[in-house]
Amino acid sequence: MKTIPALFLGLSLANTSALAQDQATFEIEFIAEWSAENHPTSFPNNPHFSPLIGATHNDQITLWTPGGIATNGIEVMAETGSPTPLRNEVLSLIDFNFADQFINLGGIALSPNSRTGTIEADADFPLLSLVTMIAPSPDWFVGIHDLNLRPDGLWIDEVIIDLDPYDSGTDAGVNYTSSNSNINPHLPITNIANQFPFTGTQRIGTLRITRTSEAACSTADLALPYNELDFFDISAFLTAFSASDTSADLNNDNAFDFFDISQFLTSFSAGCP
Repeated sequence: MKTIPALFLGLSLANTSALAQDQATFEIEFIAEWSAENHPTSFPNNPHFSPLIGATHNDQITLWTPGGIATNGIEVMAETGSPTPLRNEVLSLIDFNFADQFINLGGIALSPNSRTGTIEADADFPLLSLVTMIAPSPDWFVGIHDLNLRPDGLWIDEVIIDLDPYDSGTDAGVNYTSSNSNINPHLPITNIANQFPFTGTQRIGTLRITRTSEAACSTADLALPYNELDFFDISAFLTAFSASDTSADLNNDNAFDFFDISQFLTSFSAGCP
């Protein structure tokens, strides 16, 4: 019979990170702080943000990066707010197994405000890139690129990221409402937090990315009734672990060891609705 470590028998439900789960659910909250009060220089009428779009992907590609040259999808997003060209680029990356999904979390009709959505992330595509146009503007946007949601094999619990304005390098306009003035060839994408009209102002907003408990709940819910973690789930896991039953192989590595126990403790402590 397999020996159950004392750590598990003591039911130490420490708040540890999830280990080796293949999927995780994240809530993404975009908090826009762009306002006449925070960014008074030449502040425009009808301040808003286009849909927050992007992808989860692997480290073989990048959607955008400071110092890089904007793709057509990034250019159109930054100049017009349209998500379609970037969506098409992501769908091509999915076809070549470089990306897992296209993300569209919706926009903010009037800033300041906030927007919240959820995504499912896969261990094979742990990087997250997102962008949204600062509108109106010539070609300015905010976003994140290549954020690793699963560093060292552990899904992150929460991260909060300050958002600076970027210039996509595709339009020469210097004011929010400048007329179109295309740049050919394109210049590198540049952080313009310390340039007009953002000089001396605070961040544009923040992204709060939080791992939710849904995936953890389903992992630990081994016994009836479903969607409720209790003593019966503990008993079911102990029985399955001792018998080397596949239901106890929570990290799907074909082994029954401490990592499965740690995964169960993490899931159990997360609770279920």
